Amino acid sequence: MTMGTNGAFGYDAYDRIVRAHVDASGLVDYAGVKRDLAELRRFVDQLAATSPENAPERFAMPDERKRYYLTAYNALVLYFAAEAYPSRHALWGRLGFFKDKNIVLGRRELTLNELEHEIIRKQFVDPRIHFFLNCGAVSCPPLQARAIADGATDDELEAATRRFVNDVANVQFDAATRTLSVSKIFEWYEDDFLRYLKATRGLDEPNVADYVRLYLEEPLRTALDAEPSKPLRIEYLSYDKSLNEA
Repeated sequence: MTMGTNGAFGYDAYDRIVRAHVDASGLVDYAGVKRDLAELRRFVDQLAATSPENAPERFAMPDERKRYYLTAYNALVLYFAAEAYPSRHALWGRLGFFKDKNIVLGRRELTLNELEHEIIRKQFVDPRIHFFLNCGAVSCPPLQARAIADGATDDELEAATRRFVNDVANVQFDAATRTLSVSKIFEWYEDDFLRYLKATRGLDEPNVADYVRLYLEEPLRTALDAEPSKPLRIEYLSYDKSLNEA
């Protein structure tokens, strides 16, 4: 089992895989991952043996627990997609097993769906996770080509959110019609964004545009803020569920 310094959980195997087979835009060479599937499997086995639940002493800080679960989710999706490759429908296809795929973390059996909704979303009330978790589809947030560094979870989430919001594939604004078009992620997890805005920004009646404003850069930020008295229309972009392969 791979350990970091001082007995900390180690991410070296996962880091080697994504550095070798994920490009700068987050697309994956699944044929390459499949050739190295044994190494990725060793990391999956490491996740199965150890987690913050059965070895809390190795995840003393909240940052380390969040780092573990975010990495586990992305690594497991990557493993399932690569294992099924060249099939491109294992995750999102009609007969795909994305939501109910059985996994093991720290000797506890659960599903990917439970990992996302019952652990990650409930333990870490942080909507930025939705811009880091990668579900193997083109319209998902891009898979990062490195593991999260020690102590860098917050920085990684902040950077991932800023990249996602400022990518025209995910956020568009038509000033003439006052229409903000955003990824369906903002629709699927709207409650997470609104709850965060109410709790941390003191907004009584927030909407997803208020969250987008936190990260949107110029010139769109100024255009969005112009003429606030005019009604803002929010639309949701189509979501490309095809495999995020290079």
